[in-house]
Amino acid sequence: MNDIKQLLWNGELNVLVSIDPSFLMKGSPREIAVLRIRVPRETYLVNYMPFIWNKIKSFLSFDPLTDSEKYFWFEHNKTPIPWNYPVGVLFDCLAGKSATFTTSFENQVKDVLTFLRIHLVMGDSLPPTIIPIASSKTQAEKFWFHQWKQVCFILNGSSKAIMSLSVNEARKFWGSVITRNFQDFIEISNKISSSRPRHIPLIIQTSRTSGTFRISQPTISMTGVNPTLKDIEGDILDVKEGINGNDVMVICQGIEIPWHMVLYDLYSKLRSFDGFLYITLVPIKGGDKASSEL
Repeated sequence: MNDIKQLLWNGELNVLVSIDPSFLMKGSPREIAVLRIRVPRETYLVNYMPFIWNKIKSFLSFDPLTDSEKYFWFEHNKTPIPWNYPVGVLFDCLAGKSATFTTSFENQVKDVLTFLRIHLVMGDSLPPTIIPIASSKTQAEKFWFHQWKQVCFILNGSSKAIMSLSVNEARKFWGSVITRNFQDFIEISNKISSSRPRHIPLIIQTSRTSGTFRISQPTISMTGVNPTLKDIEGDILDVKEGINGNDVMVICQGIEIPWHMVLYDLYSKLRSFDGFLYITLVPIKGGDKASSEL
């Protein structure tokens, strides 16, 4: 199983970051406004902000680390996107919106979207539901550790396992994400995980053709049961809007997943680096039926 996890851990994406002109001094060379980065699927976009600032620091019209009057965030096709989801999860959803799916997900990604295009923008106020990009170097670490506290509680009924980590273990855990040390990550995450979970930490995102995506977090009990995705179809899909399993493709970690997949097996193999299992629902044909936006 660790072979599968390591393949996912090593997975990377091409990310093209365009910088809004408002960040740069007049007369800045055009090429400075576009950065190409190779980014792990299992990380946050904000972990690359120091790299981005360093690349454009000589052309900045202000100091983003000290200016507290402006907010920064990412957009894709003029739609705000959250940095607080793994890069691979964002890619799966954004790739799903790039075309109407008539063939396999892998072929569609290959033909339509070979890298993730994002735009760094700023403004006097934030779009709804978007967490601002802070100058603090610990922003992502604090958010990620909070995610793991939630995961620990969902799995075990308490956060004792993660709160019992020593200071050195906690540092080693986050350090494994930054240095891409798979063995350290597995060592610590296994101390938090459970072979007999009470519930599965699950986040569903439904890709929408309008350029947004709907987020839900159903509670899936594992007490005395071992359900497949088909068994919990009603919890995953927005049945109130008339969506069923024939309308969508199930994507996890960039892989098309069959409905007969056992949920615990899926979680054990394909959970993300923040402890959650992310499932992206991609419309197979026309229709924009989800009810709320991210």
